[in-house]
Amino acid sequence: MGMYTELLIKCMVRENLAPEVQGILDYLFLDKEKPKMLPNHDFFLASNWDLIGRCNSYYHIPMTINYYKDRYLFSRSDIKNYGNEIGLFLGWFNPYIDTEEKCIGWRWYEEDIFPTLIYKK
Repeated sequence: MGMYTELLIKCMVRENLAPEVQGILDYLFLDKEKPKMLPNHDFFLASNWDLIGRCNSYYHIPMTINYYKDRYLFSRSDIKNYGNEIGLFLGWFNPYIDTEEKCIGWRWYEEDIFPTLIYKK
């Protein structure tokens, strides 16, 4: 069956993103068409990269929530993070975050008592 990790992201996204970056964010968080070309980054080599923002489990809030409009992104989803998809996503996504806040969300493994906060680097 496997264990899930909840991912919650709340941040502003930079203006004037490259079309290929915008396409990936639209795919992950707005359920638009999957981009045909992907960047050369380890995140896109992970087997479940495209479940970020798109997957959920019964063990947390049993639904995915995405709001991505006017550069504001809020996303709550779950993923079996066995390939470190969350860490790889954050490594790819970090340069596109435009926010003053240092804490942009959390990851919460289903057997942990507390979440691990995620900070903008």
